[in-house]
Amino acid sequence: MQSFLKKKPITIAGVITAIVLVITIISHIIGFNPISGFTKIVLTPFRTGISFIADRTYAIVEFLWEQKSYQENNAQLNEEIDALKAQNRDVAQYREENERLKELLDLQENMSQYSTVAARVIGYGENNRYDKIEINKGTLNGLYEGNTVISPDGVVGMVTEVGPNWAIVTTILAQGNAMGVRVTRTSDPAVLEGNAETLKEGACLMTFINESANIIAGDLLETSGSAGIYPPGLRVGTIKEINADNMGQINSAKVIPGVDFKRLYEVLVINGVNNLNE
Repeated sequence: MQSFLKKKPITIAGVITAIVLVITIISHIIGFNPISGFTKIVLTPFRTGISFIADRTYAIVEFLWEQKSYQENNAQLNEEIDALKAQNRDVAQYREENERLKELLDLQENMSQYSTVAARVIGYGENNRYDKIEINKGTLNGLYEGNTVISPDGVVGMVTEVGPNWAIVTTILAQGNAMGVRVTRTSDPAVLEGNAETLKEGACLMTFINESANIIAGDLLETSGSAGIYPPGLRVGTIKEINADNMGQINSAKVIPGVDFKRLYEVLVINGVNNLNE
């Protein structure tokens, strides 16, 4: 028994040597290593799983990285879009202002028989009502109380207070303000008044209408030049609504001014008559 145990290591070593030798010979002859192949067979499922996990992990990391990159790019693009929008707004505002100034210059040229001063609107009346506006020109520019104020869209009102570099204009919407007008289509005369109720609607009231007057909604009004306050022929507004009594007699009409006082930025002040004979 002891003799067998002593020989056992030698026998095991011999078997292992023989196996290695046989594998070496087989590998040399057929070019295939059985141990390597067996190892691959055993490990392939594990390697497949590890490879799948590695691929998924890489894909997730890559996705997260791309998401971060997309977010950064989107933030940058949004900033650029905001900047472009701001530039477009500025360009639109400059274009609109240039158009307004061109219209004002054209009006000034058409009013060449009068001495005029261009001014900018810098304020409004109490509670931002449009019965009064403030402009940035005054006595230093030749303005005085009673000057007519107009815009390319029509009559604005009259200068009622004036300082060295400012003036207050009472608009045609103001209660108590009255002016002679006529219907452009028929030349029917009337009086246009400011009214507390119509002021709330941004409108005026047309009164003292002749019984024989032939007026309809949509008719245009212009200054008649009566009383010598406003030059004749200036656009005033449009008849919106006609009011009649039970007998059908017209007694008043609601008028929408040609001037949009909410979007009034520049005006032209008539402060005298040019001597055309010079």
